[in-house]
Amino acid sequence: MNTRSDIPFRPHASGRSRVVSILKLVLPLAALALLSSIFLLASPVDPERAIRTAEIDVEERARDPRLTQARFAGVTRDGSALLIETETARTDPLGTLRFQVTGLSLHIDNPDGGTLRAYAGSGIIDRGAGRFDMAGPVMLDVSPGYRLEGEQVSGLLDQTLVESDRPVRGTAPAGEIEAGNLRLERGPPPDGGNRLVFGGGVRLIYQPHP
Repeated sequence: MNTRSDIPFRPHASGRSRVVSILKLVLPLAALALLSSIFLLASPVDPERAIRTAEIDVEERARDPRLTQARFAGVTRDGSALLIETETARTDPLGTLRFQVTGLSLHIDNPDGGTLRAYAGSGIIDRGAGRFDMAGPVMLDVSPGYRLEGEQVSGLLDQTLVESDRPVRGTAPAGEIEAGNLRLERGPPPDGGNRLVFGGGVRLIYQPHP
């Protein structure tokens, strides 16, 4: 009597090892070929063209480092919120905490609602001395209803004090006004509101409201 047993076919172990060895060699080479093709097809970068089309002048910035859109903010000792915004600011050679700025705008808001806005093309912020200077023409909006123009304005960073020893002119709630100087400060308690003082020969042309 013949006996027959079915034995499943199994690949020889040496055959499997040979296939695994071949795959270990072929797969890394294929990956390397794909990466090489990516670099070959990519467009080359022209550094000369990149510098020419950049919006920022890299060489000028390297020669003259500066900050753009710098902000200086704080609260004065008498409780006013002070904010100075600039287009550019660069360190002044005269001091590490002294900055030459352009496009300067000054905002002072008092707790009682009084406001001052001043704008100038250039100026100095000296954090070491605790003061600022604005070079003309300087435009000032002071509540309630003063719109003034002067050549120079300076003030303190830790106290509500803005002044000019140069002539100023503009409009007031009562009409047109001219003066040899001006000074804005907080009044004494308990009122403590803004006090705007004109001096040096004040001329007011009264214009009654219709």
